[in-house]
Amino acid sequence: MLLRAPAYLLVLLLVPADLLAQDPPEYTQAVKLVQEQHWAEALDHIHSLQKQYPGNPKLENLEGLALLGNGEPRKAAIVFEGILATHPDFFPAMKNLAILEWETKQPQAAEHTRQALRVGSKDPILNAYAAIPDLQNKNTASAKQHLDLAGDAVSAMPPQIEMRLAYLLGTNGLYPESARVYGDIVEHGGQGPTLTYNLSLAQYLAGDYEGAIHTLEQAKSQRPSQDELNLLAQAYEKNHQTQLAIDRLREAIALFPAEESNYLDLAAICIDHNAYPLGIEIVQLGLKNRPRSEKLLFQFGVLHALLGQFDQARDEFRTAQKMAPGKDLPVAALELADIQQNQQTIQELRRNLKQKGDSAILCYLLGSSLIRGGAQPGTPEYAEARAVFRRAIRLDPRLPYPYIELGKMYEEVGKIAEAIPLFEKAAVLGPRDPAAYYHLARDYQKLNQPQKASQMLGKVKEIERQSREFEHEGLTKPGG
Repeated sequence: MLLRAPAYLLVLLLVPADLLAQDPPEYTQAVKLVQEQHWAEALDHIHSLQKQYPGNPKLENLEGLALLGNGEPRKAAIVFEGILATHPDFFPAMKNLAILEWETKQPQAAEHTRQALRVGSKDPILNAYAAIPDLQNKNTASAKQHLDLAGDAVSAMPPQIEMRLAYLLGTNGLYPESARVYGDIVEHGGQGPTLTYNLSLAQYLAGDYEGAIHTLEQAKSQRPSQDELNLLAQAYEKNHQTQLAIDRLREAIALFPAEESNYLDLAAICIDHNAYPLGIEIVQLGLKNRPRSEKLLFQFGVLHALLGQFDQARDEFRTAQKMAPGKDLPVAALELADIQQNQQTIQELRRNLKQKGDSAILCYLLGSSLIRGGAQPGTPEYAEARAVFRRAIRLDPRLPYPYIELGKMYEEVGKIAEAIPLFEKAAVLGPRDPAAYYHLARDYQKLNQPQKASQMLGKVKEIERQSREFEHEGLTKPGG
């Protein structure tokens, strides 16, 4: 990792030039010695001046800086703390102490930074540091304000702290800002596989696919890692360079044949481009290296189902279920494969639900099967469907589909007022699913609320437009 000039040396510039001009020549000489990093000579000179000017905060601040440069951070902290004991608003000492505490990982660094900003609210370097506790507390709005005030001062932070800032920006979803900070570290000489990957990932998540490609391709002069090749493939696919994405995933498979994510991502590209037979070949290759992978088996079943080969799909889903007996997804896929063939699934679903009574997905599938099987209002099957939809909502309040199905049941019996809150909840939980908005548009129209109905229809049209773009671009997810 790179080396930079210590950030605290910049604090010498805190004392305005006109004030320096009023200081005796001896003080100016001491400042010069510190700036030239002649630490021992500077300390001797400062101690001599302190006999003439005892308790002078500027001299003591200069002593603290010289002690820092001389490799004595604890003594420097004591000096800065002593200044603030007698001159609590002396800003140079406040700033130096806060920066020193960040560099030595002291728990009070954030609080002392906040106190210093009360005196110098627009100080760039302090604002850079202040963004860190904001991000730790998920206060992204405040962090962005501090970073705007910090500007280029972020570059003055020690590399390990700047890396921490970049990481926190990324984990808070501020991907463009994270990419800029990682990029700054690279520009100042930072290097290493972790830094390269984090920079490219931040660029990818920020939508800068060309930037991510450039970063990763530059790093390929060395042996690329599995994660780098996989991310590079995703970036190429997002950038509409599908063949290059395929090439990188094939390279990753050759170098890391036991890593299932590469087979899954390559199969996903095949699905996106309707190349199902090729996808099956890829998954078969993956299963040779990972024969017990439930994810590959599940993908195998999906591809056969897409080809209309439901018997084979069911076999793969059953095998995937055996590989991952505690997971609902293979069971759900198995039932859906059966539904596609219009086979009787209700008894099987009831049996699975009895064995695993806490599955919201199975509750939803049972209710859907009952409704699709012709359950009518007033029948026991209809009441059972309503009960399992409600149970699914209790088990997993974040699953949008039971809300939609329950809302449709209320619509069917004319209870529009009861249906609307369910559709509204589903729209919040699944904002990319047009079904909830479509039903809301119809129900608002029935309640003679044309403005709301028009807004919901607008949502439906926007979702459909985005869906067409998604299908056209053939997007895949990073990291499998």
